[in-house]
This record gives sequence, C-alpha cells and structure tokens, in this order.
Amino acid sequence: MIMCQRQASSRFLSLVLMATLVLFAASGAVQAADYIGVYAGGHEAAGMGGNVTYTYSLELKADATYEINSYFVMGDALYEFIESGSYVVDGSKLTITPEGQDAIEGAFNSDGTISIGIKPSQMARTRTDATLTPSNNAVAGVYSATLQGPTVVEATLYLDHQGQYHYMAVPGNDTAAVYENGFYTVSGTELAFKVSDSDVTFVGSIQDEEITAPFVVSAMMGMRMEITLEK
Repeated sequence: MIMCQRQASSRFLSLVLMATLVLFAASGAVQAADYIGVYAGGHEAAGMGGNVTYTYSLELKADATYEINSYFVMGDALYEFIESGSYVVDGSKLTITPEGQDAIEGAFNSDGTISIGIKPSQMARTRTDATLTPSNNAVAGVYSATLQGPTVVEATLYLDHQGQYHYMAVPGNDTAAVYENGFYTVSGTELAFKVSDSDVTFVGSIQDEEITAPFVVSAMMGMRMEITLEK
C-alpha cells in the first residue's frame, strides 16, 4: 500500500515537472518572439564638407539572422550600406555576429529599445554606439523613378523609419539637382508631406509599393508635378 502511494506520488511529481518544463519553454519562446522585428535610429557625424546624417534600421529575423540597412546622402547620391549576420539573445543581452567578423554585444533595454554598436557605412572605421527604437513603419524604404524628357532625371525618395523623408532629382546634364527634406505621416494609403523649414505641405498615395505624389523634378522650373516612384 505504501509502495503504491509512493509510485502515485512519483508519477504526480513527474507530471508536475513536465508541465513546468513545457510552460517554461513556451514562456521562453514567447519572450524570444517579442524581440523579432525592426528597430531604427540614426546619428550625425562629421564628413567631407560638413555633417553627414545617417539613418539605419536593424531587423531581427525569426531564423536568428539579422540585417542592418544604413542610408546617408552625400553629393548627388543616396548611399546604402547593408550588414548581415546572425544573432543570439541571452536574457537582456543581444549579441550580433556580422558575416566574417567578430561578435558585437548589445542589450535590450527596459523601455523596449536596443543599445548596440552600428557601422553606418563601408568607410566607417569604428562602430557608433546607438539606441534603436521599435518600428512598425511598413512604408519606410527607398523609392525611385527614371523620368524621361529633354533631359533624363533620376528621382529618389527615401522614407526613413522615424517619419522623415529625403528627396532628390538629379538630371543627366550639368543643370542643378533638386534636394528636398521634410516629414511625412501615413494614414491608410495616404501620405502627407511637410517640407522642412517651410509651410509647404502636399499629399500623395502609396499602393503596391508605389508612391505617387507631386515633387519638383527641375530646379530651374521649380514646379511640382505628380510622379510615381517604385520601391
């Protein structure tokens, strides 16, 4: 009788232990899933001829790989630098390992941000300590269009994750390029733009990774015309 009670007690304890392990594993999986997503930030640094503004995003993917996309404007071009590799999460510690390089340690902060060293460009010799905030901005990215006319114009629109836009229209001849910066908001398929340091606002739309909006394409003419840019 005592043996049966002990066996029953042992089975009960085993079941409790198994249930605890299952719950612990499930809890860990949910916690890990909370980190998957995009985090964004940026900084300014001294560059050739003045300050350079870098904006970047870090995407932690479900397959334990990551990708950093960094953008900056210099001269008549928008430059992109991409870094990819693997990552490991251990509690609040985040370790990323760029392909072919040493591991870099960062941290998940209590407010949901990430602190990590970022290499903003291929030319950067060292990484910059950055704080990245979670972003669910699905429209962020680079959109471009080749506009045909008397002179071919390459138009580029970059929407960063923090709600700022950077636009340029570079002609194929020696005439001046168009540069415009400002802020944007998204409501459904509508994009509302506001030019920096001015009261100028205008509205566009986004659908199927295409943006249609009135931008200046010629510095000499200075008029806005509706164009469509593709991601």
